[in-house]
Formats: sequence, C-alpha cells, structure tokens
Amino acid sequence: MKILLAGLLTLGISFGAQAETWKFASEEDKNDVQDIFAQTFADTIKKESDGDVKVKIYYYGQLGTENDIVELAAKGTIQFVSVGTGHLGSYVPEVQALSVPYVLGTDTDVVRKVLTSSKTIYKDLADRFENKNLKLLTMISEGEMVWGANKAIRSPEDFAGQKIRTFTSTIPVKTYKTFGATPTPLSWGEVYGALQLKAVDGMVNPIYFIYNAKWHEVQDFLMFPGQQPYVGTVSTNSKWYKGLSEDKQAMVRKAITAAEQAAHDYQLRINQENMDKIIAERPNMQVVILNEKERARFKKLSSTLHETYLDVVENAYDDAEKASARKSAQELLENLIQEVEDAS
Repeated sequence: MKILLAGLLTLGISFGAQAETWKFASEEDKNDVQDIFAQTFADTIKKESDGDVKVKIYYYGQLGTENDIVELAAKGTIQFVSVGTGHLGSYVPEVQALSVPYVLGTDTDVVRKVLTSSKTIYKDLADRFENKNLKLLTMISEGEMVWGANKAIRSPEDFAGQKIRTFTSTIPVKTYKTFGATPTPLSWGEVYGALQLKAVDGMVNPIYFIYNAKWHEVQDFLMFPGQQPYVGTVSTNSKWYKGLSEDKQAMVRKAITAAEQAAHDYQLRINQENMDKIIAERPNMQVVILNEKERARFKKLSSTLHETYLDVVENAYDDAEKASARKSAQELLENLIQEVEDAS
C-alpha cells in the first residue's frame, strides 16, 4: 500500500509539473474593466484546458510601468498584455490613430463593431504590431472619456487657464493644448492630491475610473463631450503564439471572445452604476452634456490633430522610411474614419 501511495503521489507531482502557466499583465487594478477581461480570459482558459493551463494575472505596477509590460510581452517574458492605445505609441506609433479625438466617437454599438472587426485595425494596424513581435488579439472600449473640472466647460474659451491632467503621450497632450487648456501629464496615482491641492484643475477619464479613483470628491463638474472612448488593447507575444498547437490557439481565440463580451457588458454596467454613486455621494455635482453645436467646435479643432498624428508616426521612423510611413499612416487614419462612418 505504501508503495502504491508513493507511486500515485509521484504521478500526481509529475502531472502538476506539466501544467502550463501563462502570464497576463494589465495596466489596471482589480475590478477595473481590464481586470474583468483578464479574469474571464483566465477562467475560460482553465475550463477549456481542463486545468492544464492556468493564467496568472499581474496588476498595475506589479511588473513595472505600462511601457514596461508591453516590452515584457514583446520579449516573451510574459505572454499577454493589456494597455490603452496611448501607452503603445512608442512601440506601434500608428495605433495612436485611435487616440485622435472624434475619430471613433462614442456610439456604443459603432465603437464596439469597429474595435472588434475593423479590417483597418486587424490587417493594416495588426501588421505594425507584428513588426514588434506582438499579435493584436482584440480592443475594448472602457467607456466615454469624461472631462472633470471645477467649472462648466462648453467651449474652447472655457478651457483657457485650466490645467488638465492628461496621459503622457503626444496626442492627448496636444489635444488639450489645441482645445485651449494647459495639459499636465501625471501618473494616475498623483492625480487626487494634485486636484485636491489645485495643482491641476481637471482631468479626463471614463466615469467608472473617476469613481474608483475617488476623483469625483475633488471635482464639481463632469462634462460629456462625445469625444472618444478609452480604448484598451490586448496583445500576445507573436512568436510564442505561433508556436502554440492549433488547439491552444483556438482556445486562446475562444477565451478572447468570452473576455471581450464580459468586459463590454461590465463597462456598460459599471459606468452607469458609478455615475449613480457619484450623484448619490455628490448631489450637487453638475453634469454637463455638450450639445451638437458645442461638440462641433471641438471636433473642428480636432481635425488639426490629424497632422499631429502623421508627424508622430513619421518621426518614429528612420529618414529613409519617413515618407512611406507618413503615407501609410494617412491611409490608415482615413480608412478608419470611413469604417466608423459606414458603421454609423
């Protein structure tokens, strides 16, 4: 009996050692939209592999900055990474087309259709990912980007003198400068204190994130400009993925589909729930929805950012490649805009 038990124990240890662990790093924290995506992905992989493959999730800061985790995925140190489009700019400059205001708009169905099935994204743009050893798997909307401030902002003139916290990439910084504000790039962990101390006057993020970060406690106005969603991307190491068996590749695709659905449903629910919580906690919060005429002024200003996008792409390439890179980026942006129009 002792010999049999020892044999079974040894066999069990052998099976355990054969189990794979895939690493998935996210720029966000627990209960954020990218976490729901990662958790659903992990659960689906576990179910589809009968427990032979598990996915270990790493949250904001555990493996470094947003740029760090993209680099880890490109090198193959981790298998999967989820970050916003703005954080991919140094790797895939063309992806910043999705950061240009009023390109995607904020119609939920249109945005989702484009982010999940666009030929421009999953052919032309995906090829740029491949050049960096990354395979683009999907994109997700995390909800409309909302402006926070301590005054109503309905026009570019209202932005005058306003220090607005932005992301650190070129497009967001230039966006708010073009809108008339003073863009102030900050890590999100610094924002609450900066708003509280009036070091910055406002910020921009989806509602669910504003509530989770408690920024609504130090802002009096929330503006819905119909500008754009926060777009998250999910990629894997391309070389690693190509080395998987067909069955495992199919398993990854199935998990991605399930995770995208879960993240989509969650962002719709959590943005509404957190908006309700904000109003309950701050009954004097002023909510401003820009009308079509007001949006049109910002949209017109945004058209000048198309050249900024082309400059960003061009400057990312060597002299010999600059002209072709700019031309390709212009075609990509124009095709993306056309797809949004067609989907509308």
